[in-house]
Parts: sequence; C-alpha cells; structure tokens
Amino acid sequence: MTAVLNIVFAVIAGVAILAALYYGGRAVIRRGQSTDSAYNVGRLEARRSVQIDLVRALASIVVALIFLGAFGLTPRPVEPLISPTEPSLVIDATEIPTDPPTLAPTDSPTLTPAPPIVTETDPVEPSPVLTVQPTTQPAPEPTNTSAPVVETAVVSSGVGVWLRSAPSTSGEQLEWLLDGTVLTLLDGQETADDLVWQQVQTDTGVIGWVAADFLLISE
Repeated sequence: MTAVLNIVFAVIAGVAILAALYYGGRAVIRRGQSTDSAYNVGRLEARRSVQIDLVRALASIVVALIFLGAFGLTPRPVEPLISPTEPSLVIDATEIPTDPPTLAPTDSPTLTPAPPIVTETDPVEPSPVLTVQPTTQPAPEPTNTSAPVVETAVVSSGVGVWLRSAPSTSGEQLEWLLDGTVLTLLDGQETADDLVWQQVQTDTGVIGWVAADFLLISE
C-alpha cells in the first residue's frame, strides 16, 4: 500500500510541475501580445489572461510542493535483517524451566588419615677415607734420536774435476766427476799446491780428494 501511495504522489507532483510550466509559459506569451495590441480593450483582456495564467502556475507549484512533501514523508518499507529463507529462532516460554533442579544430598565418604609408618634404621658408620700419596718418579733422560747431519756438495767447475787419491795435483786420478755430481763431504781437509783439498765420497762409495774451489756446498 505504501508503494502505491508513493507512486500516486510522485505522478501528481510531476503533473503539477508540468502545469506550472505550461501556464507560466503561456503567461509570458500573452504578456507580449498585450503590448502589441492597438486597443485598450485588447490590452486589458490580455493582462487579465496573463494574471489568470500566473495564478494557475502558482497554484500548480503549490500543489506540486504539497505532494512532493507527502512523498518525502511517506514511510519506506524496512527490509528485515533476517532473510525469510533463514529459520528464525523462536523460544517457547513453556520450555524454560521456572525452578532450578534440586540435587539430593548424598553421603560422601570420610577419609581417615593413615598412621605414619616409622622404620628403625641402624646408624650408618662413616667409612674410612683412604688417602693416596703421590709417588715421585724420576723423569726419563732425553735421548738424542736425531740422525747425524750429512753435508753434501755439487761439482761446479764448468767441465768437471778429477777425484784424486791424495790431496795434491800429482795424486792418482781415481774418477772424472762431471758438473752437477753430488758428493758427500767428509772431515778431511788439507792445503797443498796452493789449493784447499776436501775429502769427499761419491754415490758409489769411492773416497778421494777434490779441490774445494770446484765444489759448491749445498745448504
């Protein structure tokens, strides 16, 4: 019903606005015709017609305002928050208990504390403490396990050198040693023929003498 009333009020207000526009426009047109009329009688009739049209236009405007106000004051239907498809919660007053249930008292068993159990234990005698005295042992003597250092030298004369049986240029020639031959240096060392002679040993075990000027001692 409210929706129908809103539609009727809106239609009437629209018709009243159109009528006000119609009468207002016609009044403007007749006012121009009254000024063009050559006789006073025509002018009076034109003015009267203009006044009537203005009154009609004002009345139409008042009617339009009234129905617009009625359209605005008409209450709109309020949509329910809960959709009709959802089941509503209905609480039946008859299902609510009026008096809370009373619980019958029950005899609760009483607990009696058990007597404490006392056990007699023999006194524990402290066990004797054994003291261990540290024994001093002599430190082992350090042993020299390092191998003796063997010094070597390399023949460096440009062409080679003779290994002689005696520290002299006249000594017997035992072996011709090429440049780069590695020799083991021995303790013997003598000076003869303006040369310093070094006692050496070859890889094959031959012992002899070589001029120290032709040896390059390895570091």
